[in-house]
Amino acid sequence: MFEEEVIERPQLSRAELKAKNRFRNRHLWRYTRRAKSSLIPGLILEALTVGTDLAAPYIVGLIMNQQLVEGVGPRDPGFYVGLLALYLLLTLASVACRYFGNLFLNRTANHIARLMQSDVFAHLQRLPIAYFDRLPAGKVVSRVTNDTKAVRGLFSAIMIRLLTAFVYAAGIYINLLFLDINLFLIALVPIPFVILTMWNFRHKSALYSREYRSALSELNSQVNESIQGIEVVKSLGREERVLGEFETVNNRHCRIGIKLNKLWAFSAGNITMVLQYIVLAAALAYFGFGHLTARWFVPLGSLYIFVDYMIKLGAQANNATTRVGDMERAKSAADHIFELLREKPVEESDLGLEPIRGEVSFENISFAYNEEPVLREVSFAILAGETAAFVGPTGSGKSTIMNLLFGFYRPQEGRICIDDIPFEDLSIQSLRRQMAIVLQDPYLFTGTLYGNIALDRPEITPEMAEHALREVGGGNLLDRLEAGIMSPVTEKGAAFSAGERQLISFARALAQDPKILVLDEATSSVDSETEKLIQHGISRLERGRTTLLIAHRLSTIRHAQQIFVLKDGRIVERGDHDALVAADGIYREMIEEQSRGAAGLRQ
Repeated sequence: MFEEEVIERPQLSRAELKAKNRFRNRHLWRYTRRAKSSLIPGLILEALTVGTDLAAPYIVGLIMNQQLVEGVGPRDPGFYVGLLALYLLLTLASVACRYFGNLFLNRTANHIARLMQSDVFAHLQRLPIAYFDRLPAGKVVSRVTNDTKAVRGLFSAIMIRLLTAFVYAAGIYINLLFLDINLFLIALVPIPFVILTMWNFRHKSALYSREYRSALSELNSQVNESIQGIEVVKSLGREERVLGEFETVNNRHCRIGIKLNKLWAFSAGNITMVLQYIVLAAALAYFGFGHLTARWFVPLGSLYIFVDYMIKLGAQANNATTRVGDMERAKSAADHIFELLREKPVEESDLGLEPIRGEVSFENISFAYNEEPVLREVSFAILAGETAAFVGPTGSGKSTIMNLLFGFYRPQEGRICIDDIPFEDLSIQSLRRQMAIVLQDPYLFTGTLYGNIALDRPEITPEMAEHALREVGGGNLLDRLEAGIMSPVTEKGAAFSAGERQLISFARALAQDPKILVLDEATSSVDSETEKLIQHGISRLERGRTTLLIAHRLSTIRHAQQIFVLKDGRIVERGDHDALVAADGIYREMIEEQSRGAAGLRQ
């Protein structure tokens, strides 16, 4: 299902890469501004944390240099106790500032992640169906969950920590410059090596992170597809094949993760630690040589301050190096999110739609999926309250007409009108609220039976939903459920049979009281007994509405005022049932073929 190891990606030019980075940074800044109420206090507290943390060693150095006398003790016991109390106060202040700073900054990160997830999910609702045709559901889920989680880390543990490391380094070097120029110069030695290490780590981590996120998206997609098709997998005995495909993707994901771990262990852990030990050794040599030769004198307290600062600086350098790698991973995740947000949504009119009559017309409509023609110059007109049926072989374009009618796709040529108003001038959302569709394989949401019929429309009461279900033949279903209309519905309505799910979808359509009704092979998934039950409901549902039927069983469309026969994306015959039978064409052949098939089954 997925190719091993390498996925080809288009190489971006320098200008394209800069534009991409500007776009990402601009949007990240916008999200940052939306969370400034918690970000600004967090940054202030983080700065206070650094200040108090760096001031504490100075108190110890002052005590060692000026207060402690060998064999005597403190020069001024009162001042000595005051310095100890100040040291304790600075330590407690540092702990408190770090605690509350982390609270504010993590609140900022969670707030930004929540805003981003809300924006992404809301944007998904406005994207055309074509977007989901080319991107697997698992990858979409990964962008809403995993990628936003990574961006949350960008704020909570990466950008803030990098900024903290920079502030620590600046404070340490400024203090050392005033403390001892030679110790300051010694502390400068590791800087070029740290910068080189961070650059190497950033470059390799960016490459590995892109591969890692790609593999993770494929892994999510593989799991999602396997779960969605679990019945087919088991019925065909394909468990081993599916497991093998999963292991291929899972192994690739694991190998890239190991590469990242090796890179982190070498660049972040070992290198910074070695540099830290070298600097401390140089400082001790400088201290010892000066005392042994009496050429210079370094106070013991100053050495303590230097050692304490170098330990802090090493920890911050180690932290910054790892965060640089994490930042590349988070930036890659942010690019995924903003690529999704850049997808052009379906443009709709801002005007609400007045109640429609239900007239539908297609004028020379041509449409293609991925440049493969499906409809060719299709034209028809259906009057308000009329019932029209569309029949034809698989792939002739019947369902595509319904997809276009609901605005899921836009035709490449031609025009669709509702009540003589072009689609472009209509509010699709307002229009859809006056339409209903019953699919061949209806989808039920997790919740209750009432919720699945009412679909959160407050004007539909439980009594109305129950009445609608009984009208379409669902009385027996309701009577066997202890909780009745409030019975729970599990994911996809797994507890109900295909026929029962179809009855619920019919009740959903009836309760919506639409002006335009679409039945897309709505009775093909039910048995003959269930079909008889809902035929009365269908007749009730069609009254006073414009109804478009896609039917495989031609016996269910005899009453239609217009029947359109499609072949190869064109309407090749049209008329009512009697006229088409008399024409002795494709429609009559289909009738006779189904009659022979039914007779064969009875025998």
